[in-house]
Amino acid sequence: FFASSRRDVKMLKKELPLRKQMGSEIAWLEKKEIAEKFHLEAPAALLSGLAAQVDAFQLTHALLQKIKELGGKVFDTTTVSSIEHPKEGGIRLQTEEGFTINARKLVMAAGYESQNYLPDKKIIKLNSTYALISKPFPENGDLWQRNSLIWETAHPYLYLRTTADNRILVGGKDEPFYNPAKRDALLERKREKIEKEFKKLMPHLSLTTDFYWAGTFAETKDGLPYIGQIKQMPDTYFALGFGGNGITFSVISAEIIRDNFLGKPNADEKIFSFNR
Repeated sequence: FFASSRRDVKMLKKELPLRKQMGSEIAWLEKKEIAEKFHLEAPAALLSGLAAQVDAFQLTHALLQKIKELGGKVFDTTTVSSIEHPKEGGIRLQTEEGFTINARKLVMAAGYESQNYLPDKKIIKLNSTYALISKPFPENGDLWQRNSLIWETAHPYLYLRTTADNRILVGGKDEPFYNPAKRDALLERKREKIEKEFKKLMPHLSLTTDFYWAGTFAETKDGLPYIGQIKQMPDTYFALGFGGNGITFSVISAEIIRDNFLGKPNADEKIFSFNR
């Protein structure tokens, strides 16, 4: 996590003890050490000893397979057209295919589209984000030290990671989201911008773009997810892991909602509630 400019060094110095306090293995890097280990210029950086990256596609399918193993059912091409709350309690879902689903509880984990069911649309802000992936690099071994995940302090930021087949994925340069057409109209310009920023950051690596794309994500004013219930939708539990930490927030959501189902108190529940 490197400082994009000298004025951000002070912020990183405040971040360092906080991460140590939370038990993270963290090191402070000066300009010379950053250049030696990562071949990029930055005035300072934080280097975490532990990080992870996953293949989101494979992870999603693995989770769905686990649900099936545990006795659940997966209907991946089914669209819910309406949600009803009968007087006798529970939930009734109608699908576009003409089926009715009755349940005692409903978990709403539909990403940013979940805002369609929220009475207050202002609690989240939508952004467009852009990314590209390079053609495979011929070099054997790491492209920089341990192929660490790289992120900068600037806003809009740039992030970098590598893949198992020796590609580099670069993304960021977010914009406020208006509609898919406007988002996609910026795609070529954003690709050029990301390529230019990468070349400036790592001029020793000759990156050739293979694929590039755009997406939409949501964030909240305080950067925290919304987890729990709203009074307008009884027996419905929202798992809205908005922001850049969706996997972490999803685990927290699962733990809180599980405890809600079991009638157990959860110490973190109020932190992420809609009433915070």
